[in-house]
Parts: sequence; structure tokens; C-alpha cells
Amino acid sequence: MFVSKKKYELVLARYEMTASRADQAEQVLTQLYSMALKYGGLYKCILECREAAMAVTQPGRESTKLTMERLAFIDRILSDLLPFLTQHMPDGERLMWNDMLIGRSAAMAYGPVAQQPEEETL
Repeated sequence: MFVSKKKYELVLARYEMTASRADQAEQVLTQLYSMALKYGGLYKCILECREAAMAVTQPGRESTKLTMERLAFIDRILSDLLPFLTQHMPDGERLMWNDMLIGRSAAMAYGPVAQQPEEETL
């Protein structure tokens, strides 16, 4: 079967574009997987969220500082994931949400706790 040069070039261009998209998607997926495992990852994030919820519903269960550290940890994990998970969000909507996050910064919400390196002691 013979293929014209024009048809060959069209198929090749489509293939190269598809291969490029697949490569980009693989890179994003690899980054997401590594972030999901970083510092205990999503499992630790969920556990910290539940511990913080229990601390809020049971006053005196733990110190306010520890609860704030838990919330700051969750905030950091989610903030690290944001760029990867919002790539396909419309620019205007992403900018609106980013502006709101800037207006309510982690430093403002958690104070000096937000500046700490990733916790291993929680």
C-alpha cells in the first residue's frame, strides 16, 4: 500500500503532537505521584485533617499550636498539588482563586507555624 507524501506528513504531524501531549501528561502524572507520596502524602494529610477535626470537636484534647500545625501541614500539601490539579482550569477562574488565597495567606492564617519545614513529629 502506497501513501502520498502529503498524507504521510499529516499523519506524522498528528503522531508527533499526540506523542508530545502524552509525554507532558506522563510528566504531570509522575509529579503528582511523587507529591502524593511526599512527607507521608495524602494518607497523612487525611489523618491530620481527622485529628484536627477531633481536636476541634473535643476541646482540650490537644494544644491549639498542634492543631494549627496539623492544619498548616494540610494547607502545604494541598498548595503543592494546586499547580498540577488546576492546569486545565480557565485562567480567569484560577486567577480569581489565587487572588483569594493571597488575600488569606498561610502566614496570616497559621502565623509562624506556616513557616516551619515539613513536620515529621505530628
